[in-house]
Amino acid sequence: MSYKKLMFAVLLVFIACTVQAQETLKQFDGIKGRSYHADFYDGKSCDSCHDSKKPLNLPADDACLSCHDLDDLIKATERAKDEMGQNPHNNMHFGKDVPCMECHGEHQPREHMCQGCHSFKYKKFKQ
Repeated sequence: MSYKKLMFAVLLVFIACTVQAQETLKQFDGIKGRSYHADFYDGKSCDSCHDSKKPLNLPADDACLSCHDLDDLIKATERAKDEMGQNPHNNMHFGKDVPCMECHGEHQPREHMCQGCHSFKYKKFKQ
């Protein structure tokens, strides 16, 4: 595959992921957030995920893992045997140690970390 074709394919994957992520963003009383986290915007404050009521930093992984079980995520994102090391939640480069916010963004789309070097897709990827 030529370099131009490869770069075009990478661009298409990036656009597809960004469009999918944009579709899950909704406005909740002036704050943009993910539709699948709508419960957090129903009268709850930012400190449900952030360390303070006025968030200045990204949430710690503990905030995500208080609701999402890492072993369940690993199982849900398992890849075929020849792609086993490509599991985004347990991969050949970083194991289980990639911070959640490296790939997932609650208030804006994020490109998953692997996209910088790889062009494969993850089914049902939620940024």
